[in-house]
Amino acid sequence: MLNQTLKRSIQNTSKLLSKPANYGQPVASTHGYMMSETDLTPGISTHEYEQRRKNLMSQLNPGDSVVCVSGHVKMMSQQIFYSFRQATDFNYLTGFQEPDSAVVLERDDSTPRGYKMVLFVRPKDPHIELWDGARTGQEAAMSIFKADEVRMSIKRVSLTLNSSKQSKPAASLAAYLKNTLRAHKTVYASHPRLTDRPRKRGASSGSSGSSSSNPAKALVDYLSSAIRGQTTSEGDSVLATLGLPNVRPLGPLVEKMRSRKSPAERALMRSSGRIAGLGFRDAMKNTHAGLSEHQVAARFEYHCAMAGSQRQAYVPVVASGANGLAVHYTANTMLIDKDDMMLMDAGCELHGYCSDITRTWPVNGTFSQPQRDLYQAVLNVEKQCIKLCTEDSGVSLNNIHRESVRLLGIELKQIGFDNLRFGDLERILYPHYISHPLGMDLHDTPSFDRSQKLVDGNVITIEPGCYVFPNERFPKWFHNLGVRVEDDVLVGKNDPLVLTQEAPKEIADIERACHS
Repeated sequence: MLNQTLKRSIQNTSKLLSKPANYGQPVASTHGYMMSETDLTPGISTHEYEQRRKNLMSQLNPGDSVVCVSGHVKMMSQQIFYSFRQATDFNYLTGFQEPDSAVVLERDDSTPRGYKMVLFVRPKDPHIELWDGARTGQEAAMSIFKADEVRMSIKRVSLTLNSSKQSKPAASLAAYLKNTLRAHKTVYASHPRLTDRPRKRGASSGSSGSSSSNPAKALVDYLSSAIRGQTTSEGDSVLATLGLPNVRPLGPLVEKMRSRKSPAERALMRSSGRIAGLGFRDAMKNTHAGLSEHQVAARFEYHCAMAGSQRQAYVPVVASGANGLAVHYTANTMLIDKDDMMLMDAGCELHGYCSDITRTWPVNGTFSQPQRDLYQAVLNVEKQCIKLCTEDSGVSLNNIHRESVRLLGIELKQIGFDNLRFGDLERILYPHYISHPLGMDLHDTPSFDRSQKLVDGNVITIEPGCYVFPNERFPKWFHNLGVRVEDDVLVGKNDPLVLTQEAPKEIADIERACHS
């Protein structure tokens, strides 16, 4: 028979885990197993979110305001939606995880906190919640997220159980902007469309008339798509109210704050890196000839999910053999041969914070001599570049990249690359950049200046690589070998911290993991 104390413990745990969700996201009262009483989101306290908003508003002038809009649910195909992921700046400032929401912050030095916070959320709707799960609603949102005022969001209320009529929201975000921000000096606007469009290398952000380069027009376009039935004249009215000259992008201000991680963020990123690193160890152990690349990817994803990760940080690269020559190969469909090298670039997301790792290992568990030589050359470069990741070093990402090119050239000469022409290294063998910032987004804080010196609290990747296409100038025994080694690094004052150290990368450690 079960011990009575143990039985009561199991029953109490069962009650906790089966508690109905009354909110649209985890909170301490319903998800105590993953967050503390002081957390607003797992690992990040209510106080930290308040400090983020205070720090932001302290940079503005009295009378300035911020408009930050959430993400929408995106559709994969007809009636099939993608898993929702919150817009990053909105998430950073509020912690609110539901779509079709917004926050307006108004600098007001007469208030105790120095600003006013108005949160726009979807209203409670019994009919929709019957199908889609709980919404937080206005009343709970005010107490949980510490808003001064909570209004109905930019979405219309749909059919309810007790009514067959559609009702308009009490005050949409567009109406609020029109009626209350007219007198504000400058409005800083941020929403996903200003940040989620990938840019080609060297391309400008757009023409002067495009939404991507005009934050006022982009904001109105975004709101218009969110409000069913809003007419062009209504959108034009909001645009006229804001006025083109006094609307500026919010992104650079928030990204500067996001680029320097707090102690709580560092802890979350270390946990994310640990989960992904151990996932790589598991993938190495379970890689063998006859599997397909996507089965190796599935092994990694399974490990991360079972360890607590909510999603993959990005579509993984699982490239065997010559597929490893393509930096962003994601088809992951080929069968694996015993003599192949496996290059895997993958990471997980833990409570909104990403990891990003690349490792290269032999499918049969033992490096051949050419594989060993090329791998060691790239690893030597990576380790030397990681040593530079300190504030005291006084280096920028550009400095580290130039050093990685210089070091790789030396390493390749030592293993027989004697006939390299000018440009071979950076155009063919090592065509990508050494690093990018990492955090809530995989390629975090896009306004981060590669020429600025790194400071304590920055988190970046270090990821040199070498991809040897069949070419008579390159030693033939290296042909079709692709190697990349990548870690996530927390920049320290005097010393760097590798956040992904659980992923084996020394040759002996990789072979041990493969044969375990």
